[in-house]
Amino acid sequence: MKMQITEIITDETLREIREHGTPEFPFEYYLDDIDEIGQGYVEWHWHNEIEWAWVESGKVICRIGNEKIILEAGEGIFINSRVIHRFETPGGALMPNILHAPELLAARESAIYQKYVSPVITYGKEYVILEKEKNSGILSLLDEIYKDAGKEMLRKELIIQNKISRLWDELFEEVPDIVQRESRNKNLLLQSRLREMMQFIENHYKERISLERLAAEANISKSEALRCFKRGIGTTPVKYLIDYRLERAKELLCKTNDTVIRVAADVGIDNTSYFVRIFKKMYGMTPGEFREEEGLKKAGEK
Repeated sequence: MKMQITEIITDETLREIREHGTPEFPFEYYLDDIDEIGQGYVEWHWHNEIEWAWVESGKVICRIGNEKIILEAGEGIFINSRVIHRFETPGGALMPNILHAPELLAARESAIYQKYVSPVITYGKEYVILEKEKNSGILSLLDEIYKDAGKEMLRKELIIQNKISRLWDELFEEVPDIVQRESRNKNLLLQSRLREMMQFIENHYKERISLERLAAEANISKSEALRCFKRGIGTTPVKYLIDYRLERAKELLCKTNDTVIRVAADVGIDNTSYFVRIFKKMYGMTPGEFREEEGLKKAGEK
């Protein structure tokens, strides 16, 4: 049950399409080296599963909406079902985490699910930061589950399911306001619209994309499109498009020998001097300097 993700693959709504576990036992344990996944970040994505992550070493920045959550070694996070999020690391980080379907706790038609699971999924907080002292019970159980998931043993599924149930009980104990009075429906609608626009950018970033065209993709007004990006991920559509193009440019600079002019054109930027200027502003070096530095790193690894 131990896996290491090297790439996040999503569908047209940014839903991660990887199957976590099996239909018979919808649980998976991952030991993520974030540097290995995407040069220091795990791109925006969401999933129906509930996620519990813990920072074993390094520092992780988790972005949820316009929140920037900094997690130091020893801290963790609970991310609710269907919440769009992104992980980054400024200098490398190892992050064990588990994902499980809500149904692992109990069948949907059961009293347990209706009373203790559905309210969290429907009305609960989008995330909870797990602090060393405040949430020691949850973190201790998570550590046990990580260890159990990474080894072979008798009754493994039964033991893990039992500890997931205890984990859920600890969540209610340590986070008494986990179920909030306000419905998540409005925010889920905002995130749904945001996912459509973000996926459109990822599919068409090489083209000219106007705010009007982007808003039309989600069948909303331009002002609502701006609001969705601002409230959803704390930026503007233009800034997200530029950042996305620059990330793709970094990949091309590492994986190809194309000229800087060609790389800029391939990511939808036809003004090379502008491309060099915004690349340096973002990464502190020109595209040529970045390629040279990456080449030296690869040479040093051999």
